[in-house]
This record gives sequence, C-alpha cells and structure tokens, in this order.
Amino acid sequence: MAVDARNEIFDHIELFDAPAMFTNARVDRSSIPEGLFCYDVRGADDDPGGLTVIEPFVTVNHAGTIIGIEDYMLEQGQAKYIATHINFLGDEITLAEFCAENVEISEPKKGVLDSLKENKAKVAKTQPSSKHSKEETR
Repeated sequence: MAVDARNEIFDHIELFDAPAMFTNARVDRSSIPEGLFCYDVRGADDDPGGLTVIEPFVTVNHAGTIIGIEDYMLEQGQAKYIATHINFLGDEITLAEFCAENVEISEPKKGVLDSLKENKAKVAKTQPSSKHSKEETR
C-alpha cells in the first residue's frame, strides 16, 4: 500500500548534492505536488535494504522512495546509480517543511499547505462541537 506524502515523515537527505527526502514506504504519486520529482529505490539482490539505484517505478527489491527537486529524466526501464551519491543528513522532515525550504511552485496541482488545511477542516467537521453535544443530550 502506498502512503500519502502529505502525511509522511521523511528522512532528510541529499542526492547528488541536491536536497531530497527518503522513506522506506511506497509513495502515492498523486500526493506529490508539481515541482517535485519522485523515484523508487531498488535494493541490491543480495541486500534488498541497500540503496543502489533510482527508477521511475520498482516492483521487485523496492527499498524506498525518494522525493526531490531534481528531475533525473528517467523513462520506465531506466535506472540511475545512487549508492555513493546519497547522504542522510540525520534529521526528519515533512513534505510541507521540505517545500517551504526548497520548492518554488507556481501553481501546484494540489498544494501541500492547502491539503493540510483541508484535512484539518475535515477533522474539525467530523468532531462534534460542545454546543451540538449539549443540544443532542436534551
């Protein structure tokens, strides 16, 4: 099952010296705002957790997902070696924090901050207010 990038906490990384984020999970591509690029990471056959290459989509030996600001222009079936070009920075970051720091998005298909506001509004609507709760008990 793929996770929604807007709700995930990522490892903050650099990939080829550019800021990026990593998660072990598969990420739902529809949750990635325009201006960011998403790649699956393939693990080695002898070490599935080892981060060897990025590809547009990985089925076998999926070791994680990277979201970043660089477009490596990979077509399906192409891969780019990353094993010695990935640097974990030692902190965690959300998609909203990453976008605020690194991304200039002119018109996202669904902005990260807008999505977070919508999610909060939905939660608020599903929770009864104290006024309604008192009226319902009468």
